[in-house]
Amino acid sequence: MAVLVVTIGLAPGCAPHEPSDQALVSTDVPTPGGTMIVAASTDLRGVNELLSASDSFSQSVLRLQFLQLFQEQPDFDQHPPTFAPELAASWEWSADGTLLTLHLRTDVRWSNGEPVTAADVEWTWQAQIHPDVAWSLADTKENIAAVEAVDEHTVRVTYQKQNVTQLADLNEGVILPRSVWGQLPFAEWRQSSDWFLDHLITNGPFVLRSWDRQQQVVLDRYEGFYKPARPFLDTVVFRIVPQKVNQVGYLLAGDVQFVDHIPAAEAARIASSPTLDVLTYWARQYDFICWNTARPLFEDPEIRRALTLSIDRQALVDALWFGHARVASSPIISTVWAHNSEVRPWPYDPEAARRILERHGWSDADGDGVLDRQGQSFAFELMTNTNSAVRVDAAVMIQEHLRRAGIRMEIRRLEFNTLVESSLAHDFDAMLGGWTIDTSMDLDYAFHTESIDGGYNFGSFSNPAVNELLDLARDQTDPTRKGEILGQVQGLLHEEQPYTFLWEPQRLTGIALGLRDAQSNALDPFFRLEDWWLVPTQ
Repeated sequence: MAVLVVTIGLAPGCAPHEPSDQALVSTDVPTPGGTMIVAASTDLRGVNELLSASDSFSQSVLRLQFLQLFQEQPDFDQHPPTFAPELAASWEWSADGTLLTLHLRTDVRWSNGEPVTAADVEWTWQAQIHPDVAWSLADTKENIAAVEAVDEHTVRVTYQKQNVTQLADLNEGVILPRSVWGQLPFAEWRQSSDWFLDHLITNGPFVLRSWDRQQQVVLDRYEGFYKPARPFLDTVVFRIVPQKVNQVGYLLAGDVQFVDHIPAAEAARIASSPTLDVLTYWARQYDFICWNTARPLFEDPEIRRALTLSIDRQALVDALWFGHARVASSPIISTVWAHNSEVRPWPYDPEAARRILERHGWSDADGDGVLDRQGQSFAFELMTNTNSAVRVDAAVMIQEHLRRAGIRMEIRRLEFNTLVESSLAHDFDAMLGGWTIDTSMDLDYAFHTESIDGGYNFGSFSNPAVNELLDLARDQTDPTRKGEILGQVQGLLHEEQPYTFLWEPQRLTGIALGLRDAQSNALDPFFRLEDWWLVPTQ
């Protein structure tokens, strides 16, 4: 499932720096101990992942405390992602690919000392699919017919059918403690979120020491973690600092060691510091304009294509991202194995756009600079979220591009949650937003007719050929064949333009040079945090 995201601007690429001999003790041997302080923009939303909104920060913090069955690897650029053992030590498939047998580690314990067992895995699946729990990602379990505890450390998973995403679907979500959390009936979960905090037990590399709401979240090393001598860090503090300018100030002053999503105006200053570095990698994200195809102005794909041709997207990338983004062409981003490289971004071609519009009867009959047809001006409203400076700036630039094309666009700035509500209600003309995509390559969320009501097909896009291909892709067992089908989907979306695909951004993270072996990547900014360590200061 893709996640609607808020983005910020990034700055030009910056070279790493060597650590200062005066500030850091140079060593290649991991040193146990120390406290890593992170400046975070938002607070934790809860300790039960099935009740918390699926925001990336809460997910990252909870997955430092709870194990998943597998650890997804960041290798989805060349092929579907692979999975390394985590709670599941090994597994095997039946000949027909519909029965999976998991063998759990026998040395994993909850923080109250009880062993993690197959019963926890079975019960977690029951919670994930239970209608009273109403987990936002319950649809990822639709292909799973049963999860059964065979014995204390063996789990049998029965699938409806074989397909490419079976492990990914099973792995969505952390494993929860049945013996403790199972005491509360599922029907009471939604009204009892604080109960889980009062009864919190975990099994990951870190345990929750304290949570001062809107102030900080403090995690300590879990002494009973199954990996010997891990984590290296004693403590991780997530300090809630809503404003990026303040986050950067703390980083430059040495008060925090990690700031994700570095803004454009500050990244060069961070990179120039002798004690800081900037990590750069391609995000699993694309930004777009969604056209509400239920509105008469945007129902014709040729008109939507003309709008795309009227927007100088390379100018947007150059002005707003300073070399840290590229023009997008597809909902499957360029760094993913299933991207169709033959689908090239539409060019900036206002003359071609004008010809299309004229062919459809749009002309400036009254000479006011705005195209009109049968007495109606070509005018609409574009909404975006106020807390994304890069999107607001982009909207202003797009407004000017379209003005030159004879199109009047008004900008409506909304708070993010209000933007989402309007999008889900299809109450808009056009919306500038962004998606962080998962690695299952499921495009149903935004482009299948079934996702118009109850899904994220904000623009009410409906194309029978796209539906048929998406249905076919969902059931594929051969990744190569699935990639071919998704390539066809991308070709159709390129022609239909339900979205104008704007850019694919890189993600920049500011870190202290004393923080070593940081493995931030497009899956998780805190990937394998148990292996990170701090160089002792003199």
